[in-house]
Amino acid sequence: MKDISLTRRFAAYVQKDAAYALALRTMYFDMATIAPKKGAAYRSNLLSILSGEAFAHATSKSTIALLQKVADQSDDRFAQDQAKAILKDLEKIRFIPKKQYVEFNKLCNDAEVEWELAREEKDFSRFAPYLHRLIEGTKANVKTRRRTECDYDVLLGDYEPNMTQVEYDRFFAVVKEKLVPFLHRLLTEGVKPDTSFLYKVYPVDKQKQFMEILKEALCVDPKSSYLATSAHPFSSSLSKFDNRITVRYLADNVASAIFSLIHEVGHATYNHQVDQVYEGTVFFDNMSMGMHESQSRMMENMLGRNKSFWVNLYPKLVALFPENLSEVSLDQWVAAINAVEPGFIRTEADELTYPLHILLRYEVERGFFDGSVTVDNVEAVWNQKIHDFLGLNVKDSAEGVLQDIHWSSASFGYFPTYALGSAYSAQWMVAMRKDLNVEQLLEEGRMDLIKQWLMEKIHTYGGKRQADELLKEVTGESFNPMHYVDYLIDKYSALYQLK
Repeated sequence: MKDISLTRRFAAYVQKDAAYALALRTMYFDMATIAPKKGAAYRSNLLSILSGEAFAHATSKSTIALLQKVADQSDDRFAQDQAKAILKDLEKIRFIPKKQYVEFNKLCNDAEVEWELAREEKDFSRFAPYLHRLIEGTKANVKTRRRTECDYDVLLGDYEPNMTQVEYDRFFAVVKEKLVPFLHRLLTEGVKPDTSFLYKVYPVDKQKQFMEILKEALCVDPKSSYLATSAHPFSSSLSKFDNRITVRYLADNVASAIFSLIHEVGHATYNHQVDQVYEGTVFFDNMSMGMHESQSRMMENMLGRNKSFWVNLYPKLVALFPENLSEVSLDQWVAAINAVEPGFIRTEADELTYPLHILLRYEVERGFFDGSVTVDNVEAVWNQKIHDFLGLNVKDSAEGVLQDIHWSSASFGYFPTYALGSAYSAQWMVAMRKDLNVEQLLEEGRMDLIKQWLMEKIHTYGGKRQADELLKEVTGESFNPMHYVDYLIDKYSALYQLK
């Protein structure tokens, strides 16, 4: 017989947990976009209190007892699945003493403020003490989890289940073996496109006008999305019908905001297209990071940099910036936005050099946790690796070790999923092309039909199903990085006229 009281208590728990999550995400979005900097200390303190209350709610003895009871029942399978997933997620924090948890969250809030200031001042020494405390605090938190794996493997698994250093090493070995020599050949033998017109002066107010045109082309629902500006582009889904996106505008780089927006729309679309039955539950927004990145990287690169996508859109961009683009053909534009140019900034890297940016961060993070890299030498290590991988010499911290926001929120283990997601996306595209004429749909402005395919095959399940399960079902095989390598080599051989 169904326990009505248990069902009601579990539903109340889920709803209250969702309320805390909504409040914290809303405050974080506000803090990262429009909140005045002088109010940072006050906000940080109160945010830490609220996060502490959410922590207490999620990890109390009564909550754990409730979740374990629901997980053991058999008369409500959906509630049972939720409870099991929540208990698994709670392993990350449930054994951390509340004082330690609150202090660590305050540290993350403070560190993000300091990271932004340090980046503006191009001074890593300002952020270094916070990074040291974040690394040590993360290690202390991981040790409470009673796991046998090494610290970094635990963190990698938090972002992409079943992925460890062994699996990532195998993946990156394929990237190194196949793409590094191809990159060298392309840079020495290929016909390099002109990209100079991308870096002329593009007034930000006109760039913002184009964002509205671009959102329409991407079939972004204006009633369930919001676009803002932040120091680092990101997306945040407060609910199925409340998806926030941010971009950063550069007056001397028109492509930056454009492809940041397309990338973040990929993330937002994923959450927007999750089956509504999962809204407010653990399954709404707990997809693996590799899965989420596969959607943003696909949208940004395989769809957004596709010539067919720009057939009808490019004339509208030219109309806004005739002084820069009136003499630039569609083919020249497409060649330029796909150009390979080793650079310092990960978020602005081309597809071919992008995985090397991720490999750099993976090796640095691994070093933090095996002791081979310290806060004292990380800037030197970073600068040496960027030189070894891409032949570049870093001139300041802002274009080097301080360029990403992730470490300020202790998101160690996150970076590798960017490359993994890119590889997943190539495999999704192979399957999509079997069902859809992608180029024809892009030329006709039917991004809605492409998004419908993604919804039916991937998005609708939210975090209920894992990457390996969906890959096998949708593509007919397990993860195969050769799809990614073949895609990049074929694409750039054609663009750079390599025989």
